Amino acid sequence: MAEGTTMLDHLMPLLSSPWLYLIVFAAVAIDGFAPVMPSEAVVIGLGALSAAGSPNLVALATAVTAGGMVGDRISYLLGRKAGCRVTNGRLAVAKEKAEQALLRYGGVAILVGRFLPYGRTATTMTSGSVSLALGRFQLFTALASATWAAYAIGLGRLGGAAFADSPLLGAVSGMVLGMILAGMHTIVAKRREVGKKRRATAQPAACEPARFEAPDRELVTAGQR
Repeated sequence: MAEGTTMLDHLMPLLSSPWLYLIVFAAVAIDGFAPVMPSEAVVIGLGALSAAGSPNLVALATAVTAGGMVGDRISYLLGRKAGCRVTNGRLAVAKEKAEQALLRYGGVAILVGRFLPYGRTATTMTSGSVSLALGRFQLFTALASATWAAYAIGLGRLGGAAFADSPLLGAVSGMVLGMILAGMHTIVAKRREVGKKRRATAQPAACEPARFEAPDRELVTAGQR
């Protein structure tokens, strides 16, 4: 407990500094087009610490939402210029799924994609590559950013409330809960993908006989004439 308190004491100057919100803004924005920044863990951790008073909850939510919108806009612009060049890796797979989702569900796919692994970058970049209307894109990315901010900060606050005597332990528990939820979603998504592949494999076999029936009938008819 004493070690945790000492560490928190060292963090307090940064937690109460206006620079913290600029750092959060930058981390969330960069994560939108270069998904290498652990912005979710940062936001969840700060959400837990906010239960103790710092950082300011409203300022944190504003920085996260604004960073999300700016990062999404950059990803959209990159998609318009170079989206077709993403042809391999996990991002390419996510991009292909995002394109199908955008064609089927439109802007709602941006909102859903924010909570999927690589989904944020994939949906925003694909929105640019398929030239989704900018006004519609901005509307849904604002909704997605605000919703994700509430989700990530809420997880942190939940951990902070559960471990009110140890803010750092609350931050860790919030991150772990976020990882568990992400893992559960990944498992469900993979099961759905396997199910789709099985149905796609079985479908052509059922359709093959019908594909050859029409030409055979035409030949018989032609012979009779």
